[in-house]
Formats: sequence, structure tokens, C-alpha cells
Amino acid sequence: MDRGDVDLTIFEKHLAAEARTALERGGLLSALLGLVGGGAVLALTYSGAVSNVDSAAVFAFAAGFYSVVFYLLARAGRLKGSMLYVAFMPFVSLPTVFFVLSHFQMPAGAATFLTGPISYLYFHLIIMTGFVFDKRLSILAGIVCAIEYQAAYLLARNGLAGITAEDPTLLQDLTSGPLYSIKAIMMVFAGFVVAALSQTVRRVIEKAVREEQQKERISRLFGQYVSPEVKDRIVSEKAEVSGERKSVVVLFSDLRGFSGFSEGHDAEFVVSVLNEYFDTMVACIQSHGGVVDKFMGDAVMAAFGGLIPLDNPAHDAVAAALEMRVALQGLNERNALRGVPRMENGIGLHFGEVLQGPIGSRNRKEFTVIGDAVNIASRLEGLTRQGPGRIYVSGAVHDRLPPDLQGRCRAVGPTLLKGKQKEVLVFAVE
Repeated sequence: MDRGDVDLTIFEKHLAAEARTALERGGLLSALLGLVGGGAVLALTYSGAVSNVDSAAVFAFAAGFYSVVFYLLARAGRLKGSMLYVAFMPFVSLPTVFFVLSHFQMPAGAATFLTGPISYLYFHLIIMTGFVFDKRLSILAGIVCAIEYQAAYLLARNGLAGITAEDPTLLQDLTSGPLYSIKAIMMVFAGFVVAALSQTVRRVIEKAVREEQQKERISRLFGQYVSPEVKDRIVSEKAEVSGERKSVVVLFSDLRGFSGFSEGHDAEFVVSVLNEYFDTMVACIQSHGGVVDKFMGDAVMAAFGGLIPLDNPAHDAVAAALEMRVALQGLNERNALRGVPRMENGIGLHFGEVLQGPIGSRNRKEFTVIGDAVNIASRLEGLTRQGPGRIYVSGAVHDRLPPDLQGRCRAVGPTLLKGKQKEVLVFAVE
């Protein structure tokens, strides 16, 4: 289904869109070339600068008309698959058709126009095949042009033999069969060159699609609750996020008694209340540069200083916690009007090293932080159920706070947290 990290369906869709745009422009330019060329030949004829080239003007206008048809097919999205070859190969053979018609209409046959500007149209048409990013078409066009040009020379050979010139080198250039063969070989090489260029462009488009898909995966990875600023920074700095060690402040918050509220109310109503609560808490976290890591039932976990640098993650995390408490009071006032019981939450914060990155199975991952700092923050939040404080921070957070916030901290003392062997110095933020 995919090549590397690129979904082929999406890649081919982007490629087809680019090819369609290129073919539309190429068709218009070819039509312009035909119309301008035909007009120029007529102007030169009426001015007396050239003569007996009416057929060349007719051909130029006919080629321009075919180019318009080509443009309309491209615009309608019809130039794809086998239809692409059906439309392109007659296009590539236009100069040959003109040389063959000239062979039966002009006194000197195909030799009349073989050395003129129309022979260069082969190269123009070979270049046109590059617009569809199909190397096989470009190579085939180069080979077909070479064979048909060589065939046109064979038709023109007798006519070319009648050319005379005082300069032997000029005469050789106009009449030598090997030189025409070299020109034909150049067309073959032109097909390969265009094929190589089209493949390079194809790889550039593939790379762009890959990067876009990686950005989309990052967006899905962080979810809708990550602030756009955080998401944009990650995307711009690192398209592929891998696990890395970071020193962060982990914030863990949980609601009190929400399970009892859930049991006594309709599920849809409970979800709406919980979503409004999360929206309120997330706004507070994001406003201070925090990144919501996950939701676990009615609990929320966030990290400060991991994905984007913060001058003082401890300050920002505590400021967010204080704002969460104020916002919760406002939410409670609004909820009271619709009969929702008052909600309370506890918040624990700890500063430490975590492993940050996408964690999960091959097909499903979530961006998260893991480490002892997460466990300590969770345990600190649990202490709020036992004590009077609603925001508990560790000594590691307290030591990194500015004086004004340290002044709002009350020492609870060394505490042995559940599952830990060493005591943690705990402070309540008031």
C-alpha cells in the first residue's frame, strides 16, 4: 500500500494533479507556438521575405489546433493511463506527418522542410512528455521521434542529393546520412534526459507528500488539545519526532467525586460536563506553554518545557495550576445555574527527567512522557485528597520558582510517597 512512509494513493493523487496542471500549461504553450508560428510564416510570406511555404503555415495552425484539443483533454482530466499514450504518440508524430505530406506535394519532396525549423519540433514534443512524470513515455517518445526522423531522411534523401553548395562542410551538413543519424540518436538521448528529469521531479513531489503526511501524523499524534503554536513549532523544527530525554515539569490533575456524579446522570450530560471541564483546564495549560499529554478518565496530565523551551517551566506550570483553580471556580458558578454539583480537583507538580516521544504499537502510537517524574506528580496529586491543599509541588519545583511564587508556598514537609523509598519534600501552593 505504501512505499516507505508514503501512501501511494495520496502520492499518485498529488502527482496526477501536478501532471494535469503541467499538461494544461504545456498544451497552451504548444498552441501558442503553433498559432504564432503559423502567423509568422504568413506574415513573412505576404511581406515577400519567404515564398512557397503556405503548407508550413497550414501545418503550424493544425498543430496549434491539436494542442488546443490536447489542452482541453488535460483540463478535463482525460490524459491518464492508456489515454495518455493514445493522445501523446500522434502529437509526437506531427512533424513526421508533415514531412510525409510534403514528400508528395513539394517538388523536392520531404527534403523541402527537413532541414528547417519543423525538425526541431521533435525536441519540443519530447520535452512535453516530461510533464506527466512517466519515464517510459519520455523514452518511448525519444525512440519514436528518432525512428520517424530517420525515416523522413530516407524519404528526403533523393531531394537532398540535389542540393549544391560551394562550402563542402555546409553541403555535408545538409546532405550527409550519418549526420542525420546522429541527430536521430540525439533525440533518443533527449528522451532519456527528459525521463531522468521527470523522475527527479517525481521524487521531489514524493518527498513533499512524505513531509506533508508526517506533519499530518504529528497532528493526529498530539490531538486537538495541543495548541496550534506548539504543533506548528514541532512541525517546523522536526518532521519526524523520536524519543528523547527531557527535563520537564509534569502536571497531574484529577477531579474529586466525579465517579459518583457520573453514576447519577445521563451519559450524554456527563460527557458534556466533562468536556467543558477539560476545555477550561486545557485553555489554562496552553496559555502558559504547557502541552496536554493525555486524558485518563477525569484526570489530565500535561508537561511544561518538553516540546518547546520555556525560560522557567516550574513558574509556568505553577501559574497554570493557579489559573486552573480560578477557572474551576468560575466553571462551578456557571454549572450551578444548570444544577451541576460543585466540582473540585487536585493538582500535583514535579520537576524531573522524562523520556518524551511516540509510545505504542506499530500501528497506533500516542505522544507521551514516561518516567519517575510522572509517577511523583501523580502521587503528589493524590496527597491533595488527604490534606487541605489543592496544589502540591515537590521541592524540585519549589526551588525553581521566583520569590513571589515561593512566597505562596507552604512547606508540608518531607513525605514518603506511595511506592517510593526516599522521602520527597512537599509544598502546598496557596
